[in-house]
Amino acid sequence: MNRQMQAPSPKPQHCDLLVVGSGAGALSAAVTAAHLGLKVIVVEKDAQYGGTTAWSGGWMWVPRNPLAVEAGLLERIEKPLSYLRRELGEKFDESRALAFLTNAPRMVEFFRKNTALQFIDGNAIPDFHGHTIDAATGGRSICAAPFDARQLGERLHDLKPPLHETTLWGMGIASGAELRHFLNALHKPASFWHVAKLLLRHGRDLLLHRRGTRLVNGNALIGGLAKSALDLGVQIRVNSPAVRLLQSEGRVTGAVVQTPQGEVSIHARCGVVLATGGFPHDPARKQQLLPHAPTGHEHWSAGNRSNTGDGLRLGESAGGVVAGDLVQAAALAPVSLVPREDGSVAHFPHLIERAKPGLIAVTAQGQRFANEANSYHDFMQDLLAATPTGQPPEAWLVCDHHFIRYYGLGAVKPAPMPLGPWLKNAYLKRGQSLAELAQACGIDAQALQATVQRYNALAQDGKDRDFGKGETPYNRIQGDAINATRRGLRNPCMGPIERGPFYAVKVVMGSLGTFAGLRVNDHAQVIDTQGQAIPGLYAGGNDLSSMMGGHYPAGGITLGPAMTFGFIAAHHAAGHDLDSSPLTAKDTAPQASTDMSPPVSSNMSPRTRSGVHARPPLDAGSKSGMTAPLHTHQKAHTMYYELATMTLPFGTAGQAATNVQAFASAPEAQGELLGCWFTDIGVLNQMIVLRGFATLDALQAERERTQQSASPFGCGEIVQTLEQHSYKGFPWMKPVRPSAESGITGPVYEIRTYGIKTGGVQPTIDLWEQYVPARDKLSPCVVAMVALDGPLRFTNIWAYDSLNARSQIRGEAVAQGIWPPKGGPAHLTTNMVSTIAMPTAVSPLK
Repeated sequence: MNRQMQAPSPKPQHCDLLVVGSGAGALSAAVTAAHLGLKVIVVEKDAQYGGTTAWSGGWMWVPRNPLAVEAGLLERIEKPLSYLRRELGEKFDESRALAFLTNAPRMVEFFRKNTALQFIDGNAIPDFHGHTIDAATGGRSICAAPFDARQLGERLHDLKPPLHETTLWGMGIASGAELRHFLNALHKPASFWHVAKLLLRHGRDLLLHRRGTRLVNGNALIGGLAKSALDLGVQIRVNSPAVRLLQSEGRVTGAVVQTPQGEVSIHARCGVVLATGGFPHDPARKQQLLPHAPTGHEHWSAGNRSNTGDGLRLGESAGGVVAGDLVQAAALAPVSLVPREDGSVAHFPHLIERAKPGLIAVTAQGQRFANEANSYHDFMQDLLAATPTGQPPEAWLVCDHHFIRYYGLGAVKPAPMPLGPWLKNAYLKRGQSLAELAQACGIDAQALQATVQRYNALAQDGKDRDFGKGETPYNRIQGDAINATRRGLRNPCMGPIERGPFYAVKVVMGSLGTFAGLRVNDHAQVIDTQGQAIPGLYAGGNDLSSMMGGHYPAGGITLGPAMTFGFIAAHHAAGHDLDSSPLTAKDTAPQASTDMSPPVSSNMSPRTRSGVHARPPLDAGSKSGMTAPLHTHQKAHTMYYELATMTLPFGTAGQAATNVQAFASAPEAQGELLGCWFTDIGVLNQMIVLRGFATLDALQAERERTQQSASPFGCGEIVQTLEQHSYKGFPWMKPVRPSAESGITGPVYEIRTYGIKTGGVQPTIDLWEQYVPARDKLSPCVVAMVALDGPLRFTNIWAYDSLNARSQIRGEAVAQGIWPPKGGPAHLTTNMVSTIAMPTAVSPLK
């Protein structure tokens, strides 16, 4: 294959669409236009393509995206529209918002069906501001799926690698499950082997290709887009900055591009798309638009260093206008300055560790100023508000030894990576005591000690009464519920800072990119001072003024609109009506007028309805790890359970049961649905759901998925109350299995919960092990399990043929002296509850 990066001839050249820049917005436009039949040339100023996108997390905010729809997370367009209206206030532009919300799902489906770019869902990722009406707890985020860069062939080395400081020896680490494996590599054998395999592959890649080829996050997004573009004949030229636009009779007709051989004119029949990454490294524009940067240099962006506002200047030269009235002109983020061996300084964005339990942020006065688990943008807005006039906005992230060895801190990696180099270059500060750390950082020592003392008390209580850390779904998912549960912490975002030595890293005012850009209409056409479109000129990515008006309501609100408006611009430039084009999938997402409650068969999951086979039943080799039934007296593998209780309106039990089955059998679900009952005696109109898990991690992950779902158990529209409780099965007891495997059937099930006195858990477990076998011969004990949350208690479930049989068997057990266990009641409190429930049609326990 000819290397398309080679410098073009100085002779004038011609194409249909010229795209300036090579980030997500640029390549989205290029791929879409090429698929529509246009000849496309992409020119990139830098020596490698990918822009800031290649360094990013790669997440995109796309409400109502096809992956969410397939998972059963359905919502009308009014929901995200309402959320944006409330979040953006006077900056809300309904026309642009509708253009985005309508076409974003179409964009995703187009790339899925027609290109090498594929996606993974972020269905558990909430919007930033969970207290805002119509914020979602999931279903609005997607990310590029991992991409094998070997598909790029000789263009592999033209792809910008991920930001080195965010990698491990140059290897990108995907967020979510993969990151958890890296954090647990020294604690869990499964995580160790997972990480070891990735490192072995990366080592092989370094030997064969001099860089990693397993791309994740933003690097995968660029890899998939670039492969798609090259397959469609798009020319991607690096080291080729556009220096001025060509115009004829009021229309932009191309651009003059600087090449090693000199300037070349590229004429573009359908126009030019400007997508050069905004102005994060343009001191003059920063001085103009960022009040905290009075000279233009007091702002350290994590964006691509070659993004110096070229696109904005080109747009202005043709009559375009840069929006200067945004609430905030940049996507703010805390950044630490990382010294490199070559003398340069990297700008490390702190996006992850702030929400983990055991870290606080303080000013030089030693005071907390923000909810550290809030979004990076909100965190920096709070820092700006807390900074006295005339002083630089900066803060210190403070933690103890346990925290930094488990999570790392900024560019400092967790154990077993050494701390020494970071202490030596002064990036990391350390003190054996808080007072010593304060002295090293220039922090008020007395205030810091008082702040940590108060924070530790709040962490012990599990409630941040000062800043509300851990209160929103976004806070909690950014925290670490699994580790917090292991440590007995009550808040996934709060843990004590108590084990010295203590550490700190300074963060300064930075950003992930810029919001202020060229004003555009709904077709991404650049408009002039009169609001009229400039023919032949489009803006994309961060050269386009953010539709969010300087607000930051959710993660991915840069890349989601960038991909979408690139897609829109290409259609408009090609003269294609999006609403009639065969290349858009109008049915990929529900429209505003669509009834969002389609009929669901009791044996069909959402993926079955979408034409994808549902997950097969779990067996011994399934991801739940459940085994075949064990005899009671065998030392069974300890199982974990969740018992969820939903209060429902009268007459909705059938639909709720169907929804529960679909939710529990979704591809991303952990564990297994074991029982689904409706109450008959006790509190009425309640559905009780029992799910089983092989590990506590799996239970916790599923608990998070359920709590952060826009529709927990698929019943969000009808459920009135929902309680979820975690349990550990008595260690000697066989795992719960469906009736078809265990032979246990009702149809009457009694669910009994007993309070346990302090110190009574183990005696109760031992007594039940002794007495249950004889009691089991009269009627089977489905499960006995001790609660892992709330007051000390245990729950047991029994199966009976009928209510009469229950009464007779209980009386017979007492008469024979085999029940209750002798001495057992002495360990119990008077807090006892019994509920009689009947299985629904979907219950595996019949």
